[in-house]
Amino acid sequence: MNETPPIKSPTLRQHQRQFFWQILFPMLFVALIGLAAGGLVTWAAFANKGDARLWADISLIWLLAPMLLLALVAAIAAGGLIYGLARLTKATPRLTARLQELADSGAKGLRRIADGTTKPFVWMEQAAAVFKSAIRLLLGRK
Repeated sequence: MNETPPIKSPTLRQHQRQFFWQILFPMLFVALIGLAAGGLVTWAAFANKGDARLWADISLIWLLAPMLLLALVAAIAAGGLIYGLARLTKATPRLTARLQELADSGAKGLRRIADGTTKPFVWMEQAAAVFKSAIRLLLGRK
């Protein structure tokens, strides 16, 4: 197979720099801070006869806090959805009645337009039938 050399355009180099500084570096920085905090907690818990239970409780609080925040956001969103659906349920009968009135008036208008477009053709058929009937009567045929 034909191996093509990698393209080193200025935009690709800029993308690689942006990827490092905007994605990879912040992720590694946060991971290092987390490892340092974990190491600090471990050192504080076990150095100089530290109270491991206290630090375990503190760690548990820090682990649960983001989940509690997410649960609060989810509860607020669910409450907002329930409130919105309750308001929509109360307003639906009035809105659907108005929509049905609009649909009925639209149907009447369309019927009027359809009747108006077919009226000349019906009139011509009637006139042709009357003309044929008059000719038959004049010629004495039934």
